[in-house]
Amino acid sequence: MDVDPSPLLESPVRDWSELPLDPLSLIFMKLGAIEVLMGAGLVCRSWLAAAKAPEIWRFVDMTRHKLVFSKGTGTLCAMAKVAIDRSDGRIESFWAQQFVTDELLEYIGNRANSLKSIRLVACAYFWHMPLVKMLDKCPLLEEIECSYQIMPEEFFRYLGIVCPQLKRLRIHIEEWYDSDEIRREMEMECRRQNGDGDEDEESEEETAEAWEARKNEVAFAIAESLPELRLLQMAGNSLTNKGFYAILEGCPNSNALTSLTALISMSMMNCELDALTSNMSCYTNSRIRFAAPTFMSSERKRVKTTGSLCPTFQKTKICCTLRGG
Repeated sequence: MDVDPSPLLESPVRDWSELPLDPLSLIFMKLGAIEVLMGAGLVCRSWLAAAKAPEIWRFVDMTRHKLVFSKGTGTLCAMAKVAIDRSDGRIESFWAQQFVTDELLEYIGNRANSLKSIRLVACAYFWHMPLVKMLDKCPLLEEIECSYQIMPEEFFRYLGIVCPQLKRLRIHIEEWYDSDEIRREMEMECRRQNGDGDEDEESEEETAEAWEARKNEVAFAIAESLPELRLLQMAGNSLTNKGFYAILEGCPNSNALTSLTALISMSMMNCELDALTSNMSCYTNSRIRFAAPTFMSSERKRVKTTGSLCPTFQKTKICCTLRGG
C-alpha cells in the first residue's frame, strides 16, 4: 500500500513592504545617504515614504563611496539637494567628497540653518567666499573640515566673525607648496634671462621678519580669530615656531582643558623639539605631530640673515611626536 508523502509546508512569503516605519528608518540610517537615494528608497512606495522621513537625513555622509568617483558633479549635487530637502531643515552634519560647488554651498546655506558639522573632502569646485557666506547662515556650526583646498589668511579671519563658537577645524593640503615663492622665482628667472636680474636680486631678498610673517599668516589669523577651538588639525601648512606658539596662546582651550584631547597636526620648519618639550608640561592631554614640509631649495638663500632670527632649516625634525602628560 502506497503512502502519499506529506506535503511540504510552504514558508509564508514575507512582504517587505509592510515593515514598520521605525525599524525601516533605523535600517536606512545604517545604509547611508547614497545607498538610500540610489537603491533602498526606490524599492516600493512604502520604502520611498520611509526614505523621506526627516530624521534619516540629520547626518548626510557622501564620502568614501564608489559612486562619488563614478557619477558626475551635477548628479551628485542633485542627490545632495534631495537629501537636504528631505531633512526638512533638521540636518546637523553634511560630509561630501569632490563634488561640492559654489551653487551647492548657497543651497545648503538657505536650507540647513541647523547645521553643526560640514566636511568638504578634496572639493576643488568652490571658492572660499561662497563658503564663508554659507557658514554665516549656520550659527550652530561647531566643526569645519576643508581638505586639498588652499585657504587664504582672510578666510580664517572671516571664520572668527561668522563662526565665533567654532570648536573643531581641520585644514588639510596633501602636498604643500609656496605659490608666492614660485611666482617670485619665475619673475627672477625672467629678469635673469633679460639680463637685468643681478642688480635687482638684492632688492628681492626678504628679511627674516618678513619671511616669518608671510609663513605664519594663517597661524596668526587662527590665533587671533578662533579662541574657542578645541581641536585643530593643519596639514601641509608652512608655519614656523612663532606661528605654532601663537596658536597655543590664542587658542588656550585646545590644550588647557584636561578633559579634552587636542590634536594639532601640522607641517613645520625649524622644529626645536627641546624647547617645545619644556613648554608642554601644562598641556596634559595634547598630542602634537610634526612632519617636515617640502620647500624650494632657493628659499634658504633668499632669506636675508639677520642674526638669530634667521630660520635654520638644518634643524628641521621629521615625523616626531610629542605627548604631554
